[in-house]
Amino acid sequence: MNETQKLNDKKYSIKVVSMRTGLSAHAIRAWERRYNAVSPNRDSNNRRYYTEEDIIRLTLLKRATDAGFGISQLVASTDEELNELISSMNVIDLPVKSKLPENTSEPSVTVSDMTYENYIDSFMSALEQMDSKTLENILIQAEADYGLNSTIENLIVPLMEVLGEGWRKGKLRISHEHLASHVIRTFLGGVLASHKSYPGAPNVLVTTPADQWHDIGALIIAVTAASEGWNVTYLGANLPSEEIAGAVKQNNCKAVILSIVYPEDDPLLVQEIRKLRKSISSTVAIIVGGRASLSYKPVLDEIGAVRVDSLYKIRTSLESLRSKK
Repeated sequence: MNETQKLNDKKYSIKVVSMRTGLSAHAIRAWERRYNAVSPNRDSNNRRYYTEEDIIRLTLLKRATDAGFGISQLVASTDEELNELISSMNVIDLPVKSKLPENTSEPSVTVSDMTYENYIDSFMSALEQMDSKTLENILIQAEADYGLNSTIENLIVPLMEVLGEGWRKGKLRISHEHLASHVIRTFLGGVLASHKSYPGAPNVLVTTPADQWHDIGALIIAVTAASEGWNVTYLGANLPSEEIAGAVKQNNCKAVILSIVYPEDDPLLVQEIRKLRKSISSTVAIIVGGRASLSYKPVLDEIGAVRVDSLYKIRTSLESLRSKK
């Protein structure tokens, strides 16, 4: 047996890999799930384990991302290509521990010192420089450090408020707002695409009604529903009621979720909401969220829709629906 085979016969837990590479356990899982950076095997007890080759590759990927490259740019590269890239950039090799401390079977994982306020400040600073790669890496690192749901609620949702306020006050140019929205939309779209279908799970359709063009709120809702184990059909923005109804029937959806952001006084939207309720089965739940949804409460109450004002309420509403036969 050669030396390479001996090395790859060794099995490492994710905690060991975290210490060896300098990546958090969350980051390792996020890179696996979204980018297939490595493909760990499972032992006889169905526990995931990593090889020395996995550790080498993750270390190279981390060094390249530390140099400013986006992980999505790197995953198709071979280890040799990553080494060449790192060498050409004169990347400083930050020290990481190569073995566990004595008398320690598993290392502790260091949690990032970055707070959500730090992430927001870093995002806005990168946005001022129109640095799309740094914007992408900030979102990826936040997800790795804190998990997806927490990143959405405590970073992305507040970021959208900061961006909106900055644009309204003239502190941000339209180009800045468009870049930030593009980066956030791409990030959320990648997360949604990474979710697999669940056989036997209920189906939900997520969209915005006709003339509702702000789609990031709907995309956040779609990702949240997918993370709760629903099969999500996401149709983007500006969909007429008849098209929503047709998709609901075709996909046998148990619920439809609408995001309403602006405006707050559209009489045509009231008509669209009524038309949707008449066009789908009464057994299909209609859930409505978004900043402007409160303004449409009378018609939502009229059709028996559930209005939600937080992601927590979306989760509890979906959980309640799943428990119904």
